[in-house]
Amino acid sequence: MWILLLLNLVVSEADKSCPYYQASGCILDQMEKVCEGEANEMITPSAEENIWMCCCPNPYVPCSSNESDETCVKAIRKQLKDHGSLGLDGLLEVRKTLLGSSEQCGGFFLDTVTPICKEWPSAMPKLMCEMLTWQWEELGDGNSEEFAQFSCPMIEANRASDGNSRKGHALSWDPQRREL
Repeated sequence: MWILLLLNLVVSEADKSCPYYQASGCILDQMEKVCEGEANEMITPSAEENIWMCCCPNPYVPCSSNESDETCVKAIRKQLKDHGSLGLDGLLEVRKTLLGSSEQCGGFFLDTVTPICKEWPSAMPKLMCEMLTWQWEELGDGNSEEFAQFSCPMIEANRASDGNSRKGHALSWDPQRREL
């Protein structure tokens, strides 16, 4: 039991060394929002907790255009330009672009299954576990039943204590108009 707990803590720290750890978790969180009918809201910079905020150093905490990650903004813009919207496939493509851009991100799970709302959590349990863990450790959100459903360890000591401070914010600038 202790070995499993220590392994989970070590894996979590290794994942956090990836420069896109925060963006990856945020993008998975956005997948959940798309499936709840918030796809149009998600791409609006003035909407609370929008996809563009995944490009900020601390997702959902407003940042300036200079603080946002250029690679992340470009990846989202490309998906919007190529497809006109940002669905589950587009979100996973953005995530794949970001994680593939750094050797430090090699420990993340990249799935090739086409995601479908209401089915992706069961079809992609590793991604679901990654999302649940990010929500727990960064936002303080989660419940033991959902973690158990996906055989995902819920480490109480890793729960964010100030997650609410990251909620309910929007950007004051438009990443779609940012000069890159």
